[in-house]
Parts: sequence; C-alpha cells; structure tokens
Amino acid sequence: MTTLQPLLQSKRDQSLDILRGFALAGVLFVYCISDMGAPADYVNSFWDDLIAWPKWVLVENRMYNMLILIFGMGFSVQVNKARLKQESIVPVFLRRLTGLLIIGIIHAIALSSRDILIFYAIAGFALLPARDLNTKGLMIFMSIVFLLLVTKTLDRLFNTQTAHQTLAEPNSFIEHIKYNWWDFKIYHKNLGIYVDMLFHFLLGFYLYRIGFLEKIKTDKKFRKKLLLISFVCFLVLGPPMYLWMEPVGWSYINKLENPFQKFMLRTCASIYWQLWMFCCVLLYIAILISLSPIGKFKNLFRPLAAFGQMALSNYLIQSIILVPYALLFNKFGNTPHAEGFIVFLLVFAFQLWFGIWWLKKFKLGPFEWLLRSFTYFKWQSMKNSS
Repeated sequence: MTTLQPLLQSKRDQSLDILRGFALAGVLFVYCISDMGAPADYVNSFWDDLIAWPKWVLVENRMYNMLILIFGMGFSVQVNKARLKQESIVPVFLRRLTGLLIIGIIHAIALSSRDILIFYAIAGFALLPARDLNTKGLMIFMSIVFLLLVTKTLDRLFNTQTAHQTLAEPNSFIEHIKYNWWDFKIYHKNLGIYVDMLFHFLLGFYLYRIGFLEKIKTDKKFRKKLLLISFVCFLVLGPPMYLWMEPVGWSYINKLENPFQKFMLRTCASIYWQLWMFCCVLLYIAILISLSPIGKFKNLFRPLAAFGQMALSNYLIQSIILVPYALLFNKFGNTPHAEGFIVFLLVFAFQLWFGIWWLKKFKLGPFEWLLRSFTYFKWQSMKNSS
C-alpha cells in the first residue's frame, strides 16, 4: 500500500495555479466566442471583429498548450515527491489517469464534445516512461515525439485524418447526445492530438525538472531576458503566420503536386507553428510570474489562483452551465462573437467568485475531491478546519 499522499495546500506552487487559471480562462473564452459558433450566413459587426482578432492572434490554441505544459510540470512535482519518499509513482498516477479517463468519457458523451480529459489521460500513460530518464534520454524521447508531431507520421501511417465536426452541433438534448457520440467516435481517432499532447507533457516535465519555472521566479535578470526574447519572437513570428501562412500559405502547400515538396513544406510550416505557439506561451508565463509578486497584483491574482487550483472542477462546471444554456436558448451555431464575449464574462466572473467562496469552506474543488479520493483509494478530507 502506498504512503504517498496529496500535496498539502500550504506546499502548493501558487504560480502554477495562476498559470493554470489564466490558461483555463482562455479555454473558456475560445469556447464562448468560437466553439458555440455564429450562423453560417452571419456577417460580423465591428464589435464581433474587435473580439475575434485578439482571440485568433493572442488566445486560440495557446491556452490548451499552456494547460498541457502545466500538466507536465505537475507530473514533475509528483515524481519528485515520490522520489523523496522512495516510492513508485506508477500506481497512484495510473489511478489518477484512469479517473480522468472515466470522467472524460462521461463528460464527452453526456455534456461536451470539446472534452480534453480523455486526451490528457491516454497521452499521460505514455508520459510515465519519461520519469526515470536522464536529461539526454529525455531529450531524445522528446525529439522523437516532436518529429512524429510535425511530420504527422502516425496520422499518415494509420490514416486518421478524419473530417471532424462536419455536422452542425444540434440544439436539442437527444440530438446533442447523438452528436456527442458521433463526434466521440471520430475525434478520438485523431492520433496527432495525442502526439501533440505527449510532446507538451514532456516539454513541461523537462522545463520543471531543470528549474526553469523557479529561475523565472527568482532570477530577475533571467526573467527580463526571457520577457525580451519571447516578446521579440512574438513580434517577428506573428505577422508572417497570420498575414501569409494562414490565409495563403497552407492553400499554396496543399495545391503542390510534388509529394516530397508538399511533405517538406508542411513539416517546416508545422515546426514554425509550434515555435510560434511556444514563444507565445513563454511570453504569457513570463508576464504572469513577473507580475504576481507585485503588491497590487497579488490581490488581483488571488481569485485567478483559486480558479486554477480548482481547474478540473471549473472546466467541468463550464460545461454544466454552458451546454444546458446553449440547448435551452438555441445558441449552438447561433452565437455571434460579441454575444459570446458577454457570456464568457458572466461565466468567468461567477467562477472567480465561486472559487474564492468554495475554498474558504473546503480544501479542494468537488471534482478534485472525487478524483483524489479515487486516486488514493481513500475518501479525502474535504472541509477546511476552523
């Protein structure tokens, strides 16, 4: 029987909670603005475009990558804790992943086709072999996964590039469940998503292992240098991505008849995309960690840290709120960007308040409590002591 126990609240790395909360807010933002969707014949207003462009350039895709990196960092924390106790992390981590997989399957079919927990769980199983690798071995492992990612080798080998979400999401509950089941069967055959997730798990695990996050927090000179470099990369890499690659580049590559040229250009474009995403995430991490110790930002970030501490619960509660709302008021495929932004603000404000209120009374979120109890095969203490 393992003696490993959950991390005490007093020993939590609050910076990870702040980063996790920021990324999860971005996921909610994209869901409300894009995933619910506007009618096909809808013409954006000025306010719609004002919201759509920052979402596209600053938020989309980055926030999932940021969440995945943080999961890898959290895995590193758990591995270190297990080593200190001279125990194997495998049984506990496998139960945690199994719990996530069960919750994810229920969430994906009963509530939302946007579920990411299944990918977390399945890619997480492949993360376990990395725990005992030395730095050289970990770099080789990451390089192999990265090559599989940018060349889309598994998708080509197993022919999993299936059209996803070719059907409009319905606004009736029964049809919604049928849609989720259809989507579940199609979406989770996309092996590229698992490879992408595993690479970012490994990258987060590596960055935390080498003390990257701690160095940002403690080394002011390094922090300034990281801010400058990531900001310059953001300015240099961004315009070609959104002014040429997105509107023109991919179309040009797809029309090429030479298979080798098409393969090489697609691979180079994928590498460019991954580099751009990583620079953005680094910039956000550097900004948030730079601001978090400053007096006036401490109070501002406290609700965000609580939001991130309850990330699993908040992710699921978003679906519990938004899916019935969309079904009841016919909002799937009928939500312009400006309206979606208002929905985002209302749900996010509620969850910030709810997180602070809940954690005054309880040690952890409701779904964190459920997952942790399953992980350790023991009902966890829930209430805060007086």
